[in-house]
Amino acid sequence: MDETDDLRPQDNEQHSYVLITGANSGLGFAICCRLIDEFISSRPTFECLTLIITTRDSRKSGDTVKRLERYLERQSRELDAPLKHRISLQPEQVDLTSLRSVQTLSTRLLGNLPRLDTIICNAGYGAFTGIDWPIAIKETLTDFVTSLTYPSFKLSATGETTAAQTGSRELDIKAGNSPNDEPPLGQVFTSNVFGHYLLSHQLIPLLSASPDHGRIVFISSIECLASHFNSADIQGLASSKAYESSKRLTDIIVLTSTLPSMKPFVQRFLTPSPSTPSQSILLLDNEPSDSTRSSTPDTPPQRISLSDNEYRLPTNPEPKIYVSHPGICATSIITLSIIPFYLRILAFYIARWLGSPWHTVSAYKGACAPVWLALAEQDELEDIEQREGKGKWGSVCDRMGHERVVRTAVDGWGLGGRMGEGDMSNRIGSRRGFQEVTREDREGFEELGRECWREMEGLRVAWEEMLRQE
Repeated sequence: MDETDDLRPQDNEQHSYVLITGANSGLGFAICCRLIDEFISSRPTFECLTLIITTRDSRKSGDTVKRLERYLERQSRELDAPLKHRISLQPEQVDLTSLRSVQTLSTRLLGNLPRLDTIICNAGYGAFTGIDWPIAIKETLTDFVTSLTYPSFKLSATGETTAAQTGSRELDIKAGNSPNDEPPLGQVFTSNVFGHYLLSHQLIPLLSASPDHGRIVFISSIECLASHFNSADIQGLASSKAYESSKRLTDIIVLTSTLPSMKPFVQRFLTPSPSTPSQSILLLDNEPSDSTRSSTPDTPPQRISLSDNEYRLPTNPEPKIYVSHPGICATSIITLSIIPFYLRILAFYIARWLGSPWHTVSAYKGACAPVWLALAEQDELEDIEQREGKGKWGSVCDRMGHERVVRTAVDGWGLGGRMGEGDMSNRIGSRRGFQEVTREDREGFEELGRECWREMEGLRVAWEEMLRQE
């Protein structure tokens, strides 16, 4: 397939459109393969799927398309059925650390796609620089499985920022002046969270056109803990754990997204931005109306003050937001030489054989949870979350490598954001020492969610305005 082929709008309920970022390798490529397999096996033969696969450049796009076409050919031979008439591939390029690039992709898709059923926000960057080997050896010898599930020995760069987002900053840098006009954006934060956040917001018209609620599926990590995140440093610029901080932020904004106290922020995120600039939007901590009062009585509520022409309640069904993680996969997000790379894979298998459910090892098995979220019936997802609360969905394996999807306990939230979930120590994959969520934990998590949503929306509005003025 020629990567410059135009999209072919096919606006009918028998055609699904799924966008995957970072599709050229690791988990992203595995998600594409698993989407193909599960779509073919679970959907009627008259239904079709378009995979919109994004990479950073055209060379990677071309290579990814070729590999997926070879995969389709192999699957066609195994099933003794042609698949190309059911699966189409649309390569696109986006650099999620460039907000201009995000806008360019959004504009193209808005002009060519009839709708979008799911965005899988997979692309990511770790800023990892290596392994602290003395600590790694000590931890694996003293607590083997835990050290390979929640490692503290990964080294990463601190304070990395993106390239200039606006022309004025570029000119300042070239002239040797201090680039004071543009606030910094963290490289890890923008790649893992903010770029996807902006892309998802700009594609809301396509997601809202989905007949079964559009879905935004963020990819998080099993490794992110409460200690990795500081709300005063939401971008993780001062953190030595910027990757884990970005994933903790992902958990917070998704898991709190259905709480009544988040409604003003979330509805604005799920409402398309105006095409023309108008009066500034302010985020204020004033006395709220009843509709925006906190869902817990002891925490101070917030509201948003908006100009009338900037905000309207959405007329189409709002897209749903989910979070998943792949367990522990052997991907190239951290660069290792060949011997440590294969020793790590061996250690992951040993951890699984010792009983760890999180060591999926292969990216294909790790893709189980995000693909399930993309293809499950909406009624099924809503029924589960109605009964059990908003959850973080993870891929797990048994000792024999049979994968499935389970809910994952999150610090301060538990499995579903509800008190009384019981002792977590015997739940599958629960971290040693994880305690039942208390009322104080739950209120603190909600307050943290409000802070994060307020900050994310403030950043989005500010950057959209800066880019619009260019």
